[in-house]
Order: sequence, then structure tokens, then C-alpha cells
Amino acid sequence: AVVSTQSTGAHGEYGDAYQHFSRAVNQNPRNTVAAINGAVCLLYMGRLGDSILQFEGALKTTLHPTLLFNLVSLYELKTAASTTKKYQLLDMVTSKTDWEAFPFEFLRL
Repeated sequence: AVVSTQSTGAHGEYGDAYQHFSRAVNQNPRNTVAAINGAVCLLYMGRLGDSILQFEGALKTTLHPTLLFNLVSLYELKTAASTTKKYQLLDMVTSKTDWEAFPFEFLRL
């Protein structure tokens, strides 16, 4: 299903692709690939705020570095106050993981 969904997104049918990815995440909330691709579809549809919410929601189930990197990038796109949001992410990550082994360079602080 991921291959056909990705090709749907590749052809500019982001609304359809987003629906497929949403179903995949509903079936398995830890499906990081579907969560990322769904958020990217939202971004391509001009829904920056919803894309940020999708990434933030995905972080509730997994602290995948790709999720964090993309979320930081969207914070930078959305607001001049992105540094505050980055520090909030840093606090969240350090409270939930072995922070000494975590790649924090993605925060770009």
C-alpha cells in the first residue's frame, strides 16, 4: 500500500495520498513512514499548520530523528520564534529518551 500511495503523491494527488497515509497511521500509530508522508502531503497542499500538528502528533508515539528534523524545519518556516519551539522540543526529547545518545544536531540551535 505504501508504494501505491507514494506514487499517488508523486502524481500530485496529495489529498488522496494523505487519506491513504492517515488510514495507515490509524491502523498503526507507530508507522513513522506513513506519518511523515502524510505530513508532507499536508504541506504540499498548503496546510503548514496541519502538517506541524501531524508531526507533533507522531512524536507522541515515536521520537524518530526524521520526524524531529522535519518539525524543526517547519517551525522555521512558520515563525520567527522557532527557537522557542526548538527548546520545547529539546525539553520533550530529553525527558523521554537517553539524551546522551540522541543526535541533537537536527535542532540547529
